Amino acid sequence: MSTVTPLPVPTFSSPLAEALSRFLAFKRAAGCRYMDEARALRLLDKFLTTTLDADDPVITLDVVRRYVARRGTESETTRAHRLSLIRQVCRFLALEQPRTAVPAPRFLAISRRPFVARVMSQEEGRRFLAACEHLVTRSWSPIRDIVLGTALVLLYFTGLRTGEVLRLTIADVDPVGGVLRVRDTKFGKSRLVPVASDVAARLDRCRTTIERHLGSRTQDAPFFSTAAGRPYSHTALSTAFHQVLARADIPRHSAGRSLRLHDLRHGFAVLRLLVWYQQEVDLGARLPALATYLGHVGLASSQRYLQLTADMVGEIASRHERRFGYLISEGGPS
Repeated sequence: MSTVTPLPVPTFSSPLAEALSRFLAFKRAAGCRYMDEARALRLLDKFLTTTLDADDPVITLDVVRRYVARRGTESETTRAHRLSLIRQVCRFLALEQPRTAVPAPRFLAISRRPFVARVMSQEEGRRFLAACEHLVTRSWSPIRDIVLGTALVLLYFTGLRTGEVLRLTIADVDPVGGVLRVRDTKFGKSRLVPVASDVAARLDRCRTTIERHLGSRTQDAPFFSTAAGRPYSHTALSTAFHQVLARADIPRHSAGRSLRLHDLRHGFAVLRLLVWYQQEVDLGARLPALATYLGHVGLASSQRYLQLTADMVGEIASRHERRFGYLISEGGPS
């Protein structure tokens, strides 16, 4: 039976350190992993250390205003994240200290702007996959090309979260059955993820290459392992991603949007929708399956990953032309 890895608990030192620890424990007890938020809480704690009066540590609207003040050229969305976090903290603190100010959801007219991910076109996707075969190795990392190249291919074809891929162990990957076991993910859920036969073959080749270099390994060893047997970091995978983009001549910035590693997850969802359009399947029946595959708790979460791309517009136009083209002649409607 697999064990759940304990979540890291940050150390706080501000006048509200004990309360922040209880707030984090409360959120995690409610089923939230609060990984990114835990890091943000450390920054909030650092801010409160220099802001609050140790003899009367009460968060006021002025404290909130200073915390969410714009820093440099950061976006409104970044400020909105800080506002959301301190608002949650204040609501928790106000249960014991009524003098705690709870800012409104749109305090200072701060609001999140809808984020639209940069999704690669089908042609860019083909070049991306080809470039994954030619990652540069390093003298201290002779298996870097096959390991990180395979990880990027897996992200592109499955839409897994980056952390889910990097946390895979040997026991979690079944190339013969073509199934991945993704454990203890967002919201504390686990799921089985089937993969195509060519992806499974690449995973098997990756595993064989690592074992040839490191020898026999235990089942709980990281699947995507460095030459030293340690799991690769998010930074290392992101660096490889940018190198692949450069080799494939895919611009990292286009139309005011940057192409991020996480956008491969968005790209998978859009690509799957495009394939279903081409196959003319019942989208109403398939979209819930997409939500399950992505590990979402509901269809609404998956809808944020879907967007209308140039490839999608072309497919929709072709589909309607095949169905209704006979109704329109060159001289106008018949």
